[in-house]
Amino acid sequence: MKINPWGSELIKDYEPLFNEFGLQHVTDEMRERFEKNREFRRGIVFAHRGFDDYVKAADEGKRVAVMSGIKPSSEFHLGSKLTAEEIIFMQKEFGAAAFYAVADNEALADNGMGCEETAPLAVSNVADLLALGLDPDNAFVYKQSTCLPVLNFAQLAARRTTMATLEALYGHQNLSLYLAVLTQAGDILQPLFKENGFERVVVPVGVDQDPHIRFSRDLAAKLGYPLPAAAFHRFFRALNGETKMSKRDPDSMLSLSDSADDVKRKVSKALTGGRSTVEEQKKLGAEWRKCVVYELMFYHFEDDDKELEKIRTQCETGKIMCGECKLKRIKKIQDYLKKHQEKKKKLMPKAEELLEERACGMEAD
Repeated sequence: MKINPWGSELIKDYEPLFNEFGLQHVTDEMRERFEKNREFRRGIVFAHRGFDDYVKAADEGKRVAVMSGIKPSSEFHLGSKLTAEEIIFMQKEFGAAAFYAVADNEALADNGMGCEETAPLAVSNVADLLALGLDPDNAFVYKQSTCLPVLNFAQLAARRTTMATLEALYGHQNLSLYLAVLTQAGDILQPLFKENGFERVVVPVGVDQDPHIRFSRDLAAKLGYPLPAAAFHRFFRALNGETKMSKRDPDSMLSLSDSADDVKRKVSKALTGGRSTVEEQKKLGAEWRKCVVYELMFYHFEDDDKELEKIRTQCETGKIMCGECKLKRIKKIQDYLKKHQEKKKKLMPKAEELLEERACGMEAD
């Protein structure tokens, strides 16, 4: 199997990943311990690397961090939201310091977007993160392009890395993407730098980002750092049902900045599991497993498991038609985004403040 961090392909069968790449299953014990978290409870977070060791370290009172980031190439979409919610969960659950990289260097490497273009998006993205609940008093938010320790680490990492290693992990790529990989390793390991003083770090990401985790763990072993842990979530589909939701197809994704009209237009066209006729659907029920609208509720917009079960039951018994169901879910999404956007507007000045140039890192206690 190939996993491409920059692609939009869906993974339909996750099981081969465990044998081929050595992923670890999220255990029933983990799921039970973190059952208040929607991602763990519903199996959205389904695999990890070393998360059990991370939890043990946190339970022992060691200083722990959580690290992730965003490429500021568009507005915050639902994939970014899922990762952000996991960061916020780790911050609250373990008292973890949050390191959040605004990957403007990667936006240049992958999308050809310069700093002038990405700067306003970066502020918007960080305001979304704050509106979702990040505690800025226990967080370090930074731009890659201004973080000298991360950039210097990329040079060190380059001395320990061969082209054969990069091609084995990522295939043949432009050199700028390889440089982005080296820089991202610095992002991941930065909490463990001596000047920051954290003893463990976990990275919540989509499973497509596992090559970055494997590469960073390999570097950590060579350089004597504790291995970074990772918690992997499943993909959810684009609104057309054909690929994973991605910034590369704006009309088939939802962003947290979408207007009520945008939501109505996009979700109205989303793939459902409806039958060919009303009569057939009343008789056989719809196929909820095929329905992207149900998936939106499962992953993002319905926290109540009983209400989610009710939606599923109405669907599979033919008690509701897809058009009526879509209208209800559209309203739910619109209401959520309206409240979120009101919070975000108030937090824009704080986002600008967090992104001001400053020394990298967090002082050890």
